[in-house]
Parts: sequence; structure tokens; C-alpha cells
Amino acid sequence: MSIRRQVPTVSSFLDKYAKWMIALGVVLLVAVLAYLFWRTLPPRQFTLLTGREGGAYYNTALKYQQIAKDRGFTINIEPTAGSVAALEMLRNGEADIGFVQGGLAVNEDPTQLSSMASVFYEPVWVFLRKDAFPEGFPTRLSELAGKRIGVGEDGSGTQALATTLLGASGIIPENSTFVHLSTADATEQLKDDRIDAAFFVMGLGTTAGKALTSDPELELMNFEQADAYAAKFPYLVPVTIPKGAINLINDIPSEDKQLVATTANLVVRNSFHPDLLRLMTIAAVQTHEAGDFFAKRYEFPNAVNTDLPVNKKVAAYLERIKSGESTLDNYLPFWAAAIIDRYLLFVVPIALIFLPMLSRSPVVYTTFVRNKVRRWYKYLRGVEMDVESMDLAHVREQIGQLEALDEQLGTQLNLSTSYMPELYQLRLHLNYVIEKLHRREQQLVGMEQAAGLAAAPAG
Repeated sequence: MSIRRQVPTVSSFLDKYAKWMIALGVVLLVAVLAYLFWRTLPPRQFTLLTGREGGAYYNTALKYQQIAKDRGFTINIEPTAGSVAALEMLRNGEADIGFVQGGLAVNEDPTQLSSMASVFYEPVWVFLRKDAFPEGFPTRLSELAGKRIGVGEDGSGTQALATTLLGASGIIPENSTFVHLSTADATEQLKDDRIDAAFFVMGLGTTAGKALTSDPELELMNFEQADAYAAKFPYLVPVTIPKGAINLINDIPSEDKQLVATTANLVVRNSFHPDLLRLMTIAAVQTHEAGDFFAKRYEFPNAVNTDLPVNKKVAAYLERIKSGESTLDNYLPFWAAAIIDRYLLFVVPIALIFLPMLSRSPVVYTTFVRNKVRRWYKYLRGVEMDVESMDLAHVREQIGQLEALDEQLGTQLNLSTSYMPELYQLRLHLNYVIEKLHRREQQLVGMEQAAGLAAAPAG
């Protein structure tokens, strides 16, 4: 007599190994997601380009550095000669983010560089030696013709802006003396009477600013044509220093002074990590939202006075931070908020699509149904094995439970036609065990009756 062996089929193979295949798939998916997540983590340190030490850019970078440190990141501050030099380094990929004076990056390639935000006003100060203008202090740049003028050092934004404004006013190297000096050198030479006037692009609280405004031999020029310059150059805005605003006791300045101001911009390479953009946005908001001498509260940072396009996501996040609507940052550590913000909108929609598809997968559905049937069979087999040892109360309890299960299988469980044979096979075995329980019930009832008769007194 020969034994026929059943040839394995695809269905039986899937049924046998489906759980392992699903487990393997889940493990592979988790591994891939973990790898992709690891690949997208931001670097823990990066370089921020500034101007010279002691300047507004450098001092602001120190504040950013502390905010980043509190969140586990290191900002390496690299001073440069100024905005022109910093912009060139950004263009060449020598750094990913830096301070750049407004107006200088207008013609840069937006596929390489973007503006992150403008962060504060930078007034243009023109200080004059009083003895160089015995006939009265000039209020127009055109009146500086023939003078020795400090226009900022090579590579600085000050030099670029000073020569632009002077050129628009008819002052060029052919009719005046342009001296290329750093802020410190220009301050020294102005005090020593080696130059007659000097341009400075700086904040009010800088060391040089304090020294220049307090020197009785110097006079701050009043820009009579401030509105005209702002109209001609879109990156400039007119600002006013009220009389006595710098020093109330000594009444400095002695009259209202009109100036023009550009803005300090954070310029980034487009490859700058989005989490680091988030970090720098937080640092900029915390540092600048309080305002300063020239800016109202909440005026900065903004995406208005920028030379290059601002990434839409960065602009939206900037507004969320400023308005206090970024609730993740209010309750979670930086890294957790960044991960959720970066992946939530991506992962959730994918999951909403993937999970329904997975639930309709033939392999998953088959495994689900057959595992459920097996669990019922396991329970049923346990009841059958214990029938002979059950007392009457336990027998009746199990009969009630199995009859309820039979009712549930017949009326509440919906399966496709291909799984109906397994369902009816289960119900057949279920009724077999119920009948066995009924026989045990009759046996126990009969035994109780017999015991009762035997115990009754003889009549």
C-alpha cells in the first residue's frame, strides 16, 4: 500500500510561513526607516560667518551660540572682513550660513543661496570731524567732495554700501580720497585727524558706536535726503535718532538726526539642513523679537527685507514661532519637536494609505482568519479534553459559552466565500463538543438522581 504525499502549494506555503514573512517585512521596514532617519539627522555643529570681533554680527552670533548650545548644538563663529567676504565664502561652499548686509545678495543665484530672515536694522553712520567743515556740517553726501573719506575695509559691506551711496551722490575716487579702513582703524584715524569723514554700518551699542558718539570733536551727519536714498535703493529705510536719545544728560545728539539703514540678513546655502534652519529660526526669534533702538517689538526677524527668496517652509515656521503657535517647541525637546515636525506630515498620510492596503492584503487577511480559527480550535480542544472531569455547574457553563460562540459565528462573522468551508468545519466541530457536553450533563444528572434515590428512607 503506497502513501500519497500531498504536494505543497503556494497557498499552503503562505499559510505556513505568513507570520514569519510579515515579521521579516516589518523588521526590514523598521531597519530601512531607521537608516533613513539616521541619514537625515542634522550635524551637531556648523559654522556661522560674521564680521569682525566686537561688531554687531559677531555679538549677535554669540547669543545664537548660547541658544544652540542649550539645545545640544555647537556654532563655530568665524569672523570675516565683512559681508562681501562672507557672501563669497557662502557662494564657494566654505560655510552654510552667514550674516550678509542687505542689498549685497540681490544678484546671487537663488538655486544656491536663500535668505533665512532679516534680523535687525543696520544704520549707516557718517561721522565728520568738526574742524574739517568750518563753514557748517554737510547734510548731503555730495558735500563731501574733495575730502578724505573712510569707506570701510576691502571685503566689507560697509565699503560696498558707502561707495554705492557716494557714487549716486557724485562722489568718486577722482574727486575725493577714498581710504579703505576697518572700523577700528577708521575710528582711530578719524580721531587723529588723518581722515575727514568715515562711513560705519553698525548698531548703536557697539564699542565703536559708543566711542564715536561720545567724542566732542566729531559730528554725526544728518541725512537730509534719507527718504530719497530709501526710494532709490529698496534695501534701505529711513530711521531717526531723536534729540538726546543717545545720551540724555549730555543731549547727544543735539538735534534729531535722520539716517538711512539697511538690514542684517541671514543667508544660507540651500543645502543647509532643515533642522538647523529650525534651530536658527528659534535663535533669531529669541534674540530679536524684543526689538531694539531702531526696531519695534516683534518687528524682527522677518521675511520682508530680504535680498533672496525665503523658503516657504522657513517663512511659515518663522511666523509660527513668532505667534507662539509652534506648540511642539513649547512642550518637547528640540530634537523631538524637529523629528515630529519633519516626519509627521509625511508619515501619517503614508500610513493612512498603507494600512488599509495592508489590511486588504490576501496574505495578511488569510493569516488573520486562519489564526483566529486556530485560536477557537485550541479553546475548543481544551474544553473537549476536560469534559470528563467537569462537574455539572462547569458543564452547563461551557455549554452556554459554546452555544453563544456558535450563534456569533453564524450571525456576526462575515467572511469571503473562499473561507466558508473553514467556518462550517469549525461550527461542525463546535457542535460535536456541545453534544459531548450534553451527554456529560445527562450523565451527571442521572448520577445525582441515583444518589438521591439511594439516600431516601425506605417507605
